[in-house]
Amino acid sequence: MLGDISDEEVNELISLFCKSLRSNFIGREMVESQIFPVTHYIHVACYILYDQSHQYKVLKKIASKISPENIGRRSKCLGAPLNQLAFCSIAMLYLHGRAQVIYDNIEKKKKGETNIIVEPEKKKKETKFILDFWRRLSPNYLNDGALIVDDKIAFLSDDYINSLKDQMIPIDENNKDIIKKLKQTIAHLAIFNFLSQAECRAGFFEHGPYYFEGNPEPIIFKEFQCLYSGDEIFGMNVSEYWPYKLTKPSPIPNVIFGMTLKGMNKIEFNNWGTIFADPPDFSSNITSIGIWTKEPIHPKDLRYPDNMGNLKPLSLNILDDLIDFAKKGTKELYILFSKWSFIKKLMLGTGFYANSCLFLCAGYAGLENDFNWTWALDYAEDKTLKVDVDKEKIKWYIERLKPWRGGHPFLTRMFKRLKTQKIDPFYYFLQE
Repeated sequence: MLGDISDEEVNELISLFCKSLRSNFIGREMVESQIFPVTHYIHVACYILYDQSHQYKVLKKIASKISPENIGRRSKCLGAPLNQLAFCSIAMLYLHGRAQVIYDNIEKKKKGETNIIVEPEKKKKETKFILDFWRRLSPNYLNDGALIVDDKIAFLSDDYINSLKDQMIPIDENNKDIIKKLKQTIAHLAIFNFLSQAECRAGFFEHGPYYFEGNPEPIIFKEFQCLYSGDEIFGMNVSEYWPYKLTKPSPIPNVIFGMTLKGMNKIEFNNWGTIFADPPDFSSNITSIGIWTKEPIHPKDLRYPDNMGNLKPLSLNILDDLIDFAKKGTKELYILFSKWSFIKKLMLGTGFYANSCLFLCAGYAGLENDFNWTWALDYAEDKTLKVDVDKEKIKWYIERLKPWRGGHPFLTRMFKRLKTQKIDPFYYFLQE
């Protein structure tokens, strides 16, 4: 039964997760957006996921229809709705919110407030469920059965990889101009994707390395999964939840770039699906490229390994179309968002962080229409929330985080010495 794990197992998972993520957090540059209050909306979303049991309630219902093991296996394909970044986020955002609340409760006790329970038994039960759900995902997704990514994200089979070999375009001295156009396309799509997701990383995913049979050159993939092409995403209707429509939609709903590389000193990936390469700009190391789009099959119809959706190879002509789409879409979104109020921009990001993974998980169960996903922007527009989320608490979260420029003071725990982290990890062991 999901959630039926011991306190010791929970603490082991928390310790493992903190050890893995600490270097990612510390090595990440904190640059606040000039458009969206990114740090602020992340921490508001994390409060909601934990403090209001939003994540627990949604995943509990999803788990009644589909197991996390099946979600993991049905994601083992290019262009999948969920991936390692999403699986990591399921635990990370919840534990982040939990740490915020535990820190707050400890501070209240220090100030003499009575009847404060730092971590009630009900919340411990919910935490056990979330962590048990999370630990069943990646081991059924990654080829090595790991829970935490070490230095690679590989989930595609050798047969799958080899089937793509003949669809790659060799790069030599006669067609190196292709690489320049590819770099331009990826750059414009990255800017568009970043802005369209309220400047969070969702919708963009890198993974690998893989190898073609008999070829020592590794292949890596860069995926853009949520290009605006209308009112659907992964075969699911998002017209009620998506806060904008673009004048010029994308010619395809997603695009996947594959690249084989020579002479690389390092190719590594972290849990967030980010590549770290040496040399960092490996454009001159590319020996072949492939471009594909994935049919928008509904997640509930995915079946591993026989029905994972069709992959369609694309010609180089798509690059010009994608650049044109990304340029126009970025300009249109920038003008739109610049007119929004602070609270509307904050709540757009809050909604993305609090709902995106849950919405996609619900899709795997065929339950995406069983939940309300508009509550964040409804709050911004002072509408009634058609969901079990407390408006007054949201207001409190927003005010609570203002003195720290949207961050939360518990974050200082991440910088404690490794020796201290072993006995008191920054996401806290279960509290007595």
